[in-house]
Amino acid sequence: MQLKSFEFNPIAENTYVLWDDSRECVIIDAGCFFPDECRALQSFIESERLTVKHLLCTHFHFDHVFGVRFVETTWGVRCAAHPADSWWEANNAAVCASFGLRFLGEPPVIGTPLADGDVIRFGLGTTLRCIHLPGHSPGGVAFYDEDDGVAFVGDSLFAAGGMGRTDLHGGDYAELMRSLRTRLFTLPDSTVIYPGHGPSTTLRTERWYHNL
Repeated sequence: MQLKSFEFNPIAENTYVLWDDSRECVIIDAGCFFPDECRALQSFIESERLTVKHLLCTHFHFDHVFGVRFVETTWGVRCAAHPADSWWEANNAAVCASFGLRFLGEPPVIGTPLADGDVIRFGLGTTLRCIHLPGHSPGGVAFYDEDDGVAFVGDSLFAAGGMGRTDLHGGDYAELMRSLRTRLFTLPDSTVIYPGHGPSTTLRTERWYHNL
């Protein structure tokens, strides 16, 4: 599997494109906000001759879904997210405005519901397993590729001992810690973690920071 990361929007969110030799690809957390960011994503996908198979959301906070409508209309896919984050469908615009930002167009809705244990398939047998990680948001998930030893965790975990805030609607610090301890940190220590903001890390490194 190959990977390209972009840092998009004023919140410096990480958007990921994954693909293999088939040229089928998955977009995780389409956060492109400014027109030039949308063009950059489109230019990359077109220059690499990729076919967008899935649009996945680790959670439905505004900074991770700014570009969902653009991706859906450009490539004819529907976004997939955990339905426990459905509150954000109707409230993303207001929360976004409280941060001094606004959606360019209508905020997105969840097109395809994801559940814990779902397997997303694309390309030449590449699979991503959905792992429900509530705490940062009720519908927070990670996408785990066991074969390549990588996990895309959204804002559930950051490098150097960080984790996502839990003061937004549905956030719960104790629940997030439970998710990390009982679900994410059961993956192999060598797993490379790609977070929703900031640099990648490994579970081994973060286990040391969190004393787990």
